[in-house]
Amino acid sequence: MVAEEAASGMFDALDRMVLEIQAMDAICNAEAEESDGEKGFVVVAQKALEQAQRCLDQADASDAPSQIDIEAFVSAEAYCEEISNDGVRLRISLPIGYPTFYSASVTVLHTPKFVTRSNHDELSSKLQATATELKGSEAMMSIITECRNVVSDWECNSSDIDATPLETKDNDTASSPIHPANVSRRWIWVHHITNNDRRKQIVIEAQHRNLGGFLKAGYPGVVCVEGDSDACDDFVAWIKGNKSRPGGFGRNWGHHVRGEATAEQRQLPESFEELEDDMGILGTLCRESNVEDEFREFILQQK
Repeated sequence: MVAEEAASGMFDALDRMVLEIQAMDAICNAEAEESDGEKGFVVVAQKALEQAQRCLDQADASDAPSQIDIEAFVSAEAYCEEISNDGVRLRISLPIGYPTFYSASVTVLHTPKFVTRSNHDELSSKLQATATELKGSEAMMSIITECRNVVSDWECNSSDIDATPLETKDNDTASSPIHPANVSRRWIWVHHITNNDRRKQIVIEAQHRNLGGFLKAGYPGVVCVEGDSDACDDFVAWIKGNKSRPGGFGRNWGHHVRGEATAEQRQLPESFEELEDDMGILGTLCRESNVEDEFREFILQQK
């Protein structure tokens, strides 16, 4: 009985790992496929992934590969105009049993020339700490996001740019026309949203504030609200777990408000709704609603 439970646990872990790899490939490489550019997420040994898939098809994980290695690339071009085709290259190793029983192992293979050795080592430590902290959860999106956050903080020694992307965005906003738009949008990325009560509460809170938009549950989770600017801010305060907002998810809930936008009229469904756990459906909705550029910039973080 114990052996059967262990085998079942390893099979479930393998299934979660393969699904995560497939999701990350779709998320990270969507733009590269359209532009024939360099892929940001690559399975090092495709045969190992194929072997894992065969094990799932046969409902037997006993012959699964001991490890699947991923290489991920995070470009530095968005943060420094002097950098061309350079960035951080990571090796993410997923042992059999990940993510249920074991954490991922992260190695920084390459950093841009302007990065000091101490920054390189600091990045390695931060990314491995993130991977270890998320043992039991799918961690690759969080690892890559943490890498992007660190890269955005690095100063390019050959550039006169002092502002971070967020500060630059604020400056652009300050120089925009004085007349504000009527509609605001807030884009929120979440590591995962799987709890049914949590999903229902997100929909209720958005509808209560007369906000439109959508929730894509699963891995990763995406929330986009659209409507009155104050109502959007109030929703964000709630979802961050403001102490005056009972029912908020708290500071430890893995969410990030990735960006905001304004428009003269609503683009998204006026009644907030939950979508299927499918990035393809989400991408199609964003394209049909004329917000695909925002989706790529704020959620996929593709410039």
